[in-house]
Amino acid sequence: MKDTLIIDEYEKTENIYYVVEGVICVEILNDGKRYISSFIFQNDFFGLDSFSTFKQKEHSIRVISEHATIFCLSKERLLHSLNEEPLFYELLLSNFSDIFQRHYGYFNFLHLPTTERIKHALTYLSDHIGILTENEQLELPKFITQEVLSKFCRTSQSRVSISLGELEKEGWLLKKKVPITLK
Repeated sequence: MKDTLIIDEYEKTENIYYVVEGVICVEILNDGKRYISSFIFQNDFFGLDSFSTFKQKEHSIRVISEHATIFCLSKERLLHSLNEEPLFYELLLSNFSDIFQRHYGYFNFLHLPTTERIKHALTYLSDHIGILTENEQLELPKFITQEVLSKFCRTSQSRVSISLGELEKEGWLLKKKVPITLK
């Protein structure tokens, strides 16, 4: 399931999706390189562009976790359901608002030096998908690799490796290799 493309770049969907389990990413193409602009986590909706008046979009949606379960609902069915049960409007709008807040918060760290950007990204990811081990250490899932971090932090994999090494030497990271483990 990993690396499965859900919505291709420029493809405008007519559906709304709900992530039951797994982690999805939004990828953009910039200067010939693919970057991750945001992550979509369990219990998130995506496909908001189905309501957009723009004829196409400039991002793709891809599964990055090992497994994912995603429900797909046509825009028409969603609107019909919302009209039958108006309380769902708040759920949907709250979820989209939360996703936008996470996405916009991401841009606040792009100006930071690379190691600080990596540290910020690891904290962000551990808050959302970190796994507490038996030793009470915070471990990121194995699909959070140097490649994923380089795409999200807008830097090279070699710079990610150097930054992870620096964070490990500082004692902020317990383990820089996958699964990355935070102190």
